[in-house]
Amino acid sequence: MKKLCFIFLLLPLYPSASENISLKSFTMEQPLSVSETIRIENENFFFPRSMELSLLKNCPEVIPVLAEWLYNEWHSYDTSLTKEKLVSAFQSRLNADVIPITFVVLKNSLPIGLISLKQEKDPEFRDFPKDSIWMGSLQVAPEERMQGIGEELLKFSQSVAKQFGCETLYFYTSNPTNVKWYCNRGAQIIEKRPFRDHEITVMQISLND
Repeated sequence: MKKLCFIFLLLPLYPSASENISLKSFTMEQPLSVSETIRIENENFFFPRSMELSLLKNCPEVIPVLAEWLYNEWHSYDTSLTKEKLVSAFQSRLNADVIPITFVVLKNSLPIGLISLKQEKDPEFRDFPKDSIWMGSLQVAPEERMQGIGEELLKFSQSVAKQFGCETLYFYTSNPTNVKWYCNRGAQIIEKRPFRDHEITVMQISLND
């Protein structure tokens, strides 16, 4: 398999014992399904570029590769991080219409991008609303950058979060150089705080605009 090198924008998050958020939890007038949102996204952006946006549920065979990427990138920050924990986290996101959920961009059957929606239950974030939705693990392979893939994934995650009744999408980044990129795309800084022995910038995007 072709070896890919990723630069990760967000720290991986572990699964929790919290209840999943389902589309069935919300009453919406003629809502789109997640699969329909993916279909539209592929037709408008990914298919014309010979790429495909897919649920991780539909390509679980890439989980070991994703776990390897995240482990290599983040174990120096979090010494408790293991590949087994990461595999378990991805396995908890093999969903189609409930959160946590992960989406993968494929090119020639290889993953080149990734984004997740989840609930953040680490004790460091207990001051946030209990049922808030968090975006995580936004990443694009270096050789596939400068094509708007990251920005498109960010917009796509907002569209899906809205379907789950989300009004504010939260996320954090460990790399301060990423903050300006997010701010230029509608994000606002909430604060900086310590997390797993380093400093993160917690941000939010309003979905009511």
